[in-house]
Amino acid sequence: MFDTNIPLYSIMILLSLIVNIIVVLLIYKKYNFKKNEIIGALIYENMGIIIGAKLLTYIQHYKEYGEFNFYRLGLSAYGGVIGAIMCLIIFGIKYKKSFKDMFFTFMPSIPIMYAIGKIGCFLVGCCHGIEYSGFGSVVYNHSLVAPAGVSLFPIQIVETLVFTLIFIYMFNRTIKNRFNWQTLGISFILCGLAKFSLDFLRISHVDKILSLNQIISIVFIIIGALLIIKNKKTL
Repeated sequence: MFDTNIPLYSIMILLSLIVNIIVVLLIYKKYNFKKNEIIGALIYENMGIIIGAKLLTYIQHYKEYGEFNFYRLGLSAYGGVIGAIMCLIIFGIKYKKSFKDMFFTFMPSIPIMYAIGKIGCFLVGCCHGIEYSGFGSVVYNHSLVAPAGVSLFPIQIVETLVFTLIFIYMFNRTIKNRFNWQTLGISFILCGLAKFSLDFLRISHVDKILSLNQIISIVFIIIGALLIIKNKKTL
């Protein structure tokens, strides 16, 4: 796609983390956080994102990586989400913050982080789509990970668009003070359904019945449904 020495993927990942911080700082005052608490929680969250994303990548591709090397490992989106949630729970327990405040403050920015990260994937060719020669197809000639000269489905851009829309829904509910447990449940379902469906269009899904991403997606959909059922009175 691009023949350049500029670390495009790293730049987009850094941008996604910056946008996450901006979104959190825009909405944290709606919940019971002090400035020092939100800074501490952001540190916990970002540590969880990086560590979780790399650990799940290794679990998924340990045969390819061989020896565990933290710096060489790529980033798994679901690993980042799971890592962030776990670290936020640890922070909440340690500093006696309610899970409601934690989740309502930090979850709305997750989809836009993913959307920005996918632009990075698109620019370098990782997580590329299946072979496809129709409208919007893309051909890489300088990618280290995508096959050269092969017409591919632009799955990364589709994911960016879909998850940007999910973010708009979540952020809109937040700024209107209508974000509740059901909204979180709906968001989990939307993200899970999107990841589950779009994974079929990734080259990594070829010859698989269900990928690990899709299995995790099902878990998120179930959690979302349980949140909606349990909190149906708050609709």
